[in-house]
Amino acid sequence: MYKKPLKKIPSFIFKIYNKQLIKSYPNYQPIFYNGKLIMGGDRNCLDRWKLIKKEIIDCKASSVLDIGCAEGFYVLQAAKECSCVSLGIDADIRRLSMAQNQISSEKIMPAGFLLAEVNEELINKLPKFDVIVFMSVMHHMMYSQGKDYCKNILMVLRKLVGKVMIFEMGQSNELKNKWAEKLPDMGEDPHKWIKEFILSAGFSRVAKIGESDSYYKDQGRAIFKVQP
Repeated sequence: MYKKPLKKIPSFIFKIYNKQLIKSYPNYQPIFYNGKLIMGGDRNCLDRWKLIKKEIIDCKASSVLDIGCAEGFYVLQAAKECSCVSLGIDADIRRLSMAQNQISSEKIMPAGFLLAEVNEELINKLPKFDVIVFMSVMHHMMYSQGKDYCKNILMVLRKLVGKVMIFEMGQSNELKNKWAEKLPDMGEDPHKWIKEFILSAGFSRVAKIGESDSYYKDQGRAIFKVQP
């Protein structure tokens, strides 16, 4: 005799999996769970989101790309609050699994995620987006690949920026991080150094729109609005 499938079992298992995944590692960003926002994470994402949201609204963006999206907080917020077609890219499978699970469990549309290493080859395959969020990523590229490599990444990325890029990176004065000593010396004014570095990649305008704490909260990182 044919038995009807137990429809609630997969949903129940999925909820248990989500709960255990959240607890299995230190979350980098806040996470949506059961209709609420779990305020974990290592960064002050809500303040950062206010700056990002303002730029999305001001330029009337309809599409957003977050490079190095972690658990996807900005991607999901852009879809939820601004109705943007939003895409996040990250190479961390566990964080990206958490991001993807939030789409399914919270029914957040229109958003999606791509598992990939960010490099010139990938960037050249992507379409333009009105707003690109590129935060807390470039210093990792710079200490491992060098300044010239990063400049080339920015030059290629500029072609994808339809209206605005929101940019932030680690600084050489963040001495509590071991990688800081591997960065170029940014002098007494790292914010000015970073601004000039971005402009050297061919962007037309770079304006500081705010600051956010570094990972260990020992320095203030500049958040820039960058126009192609």
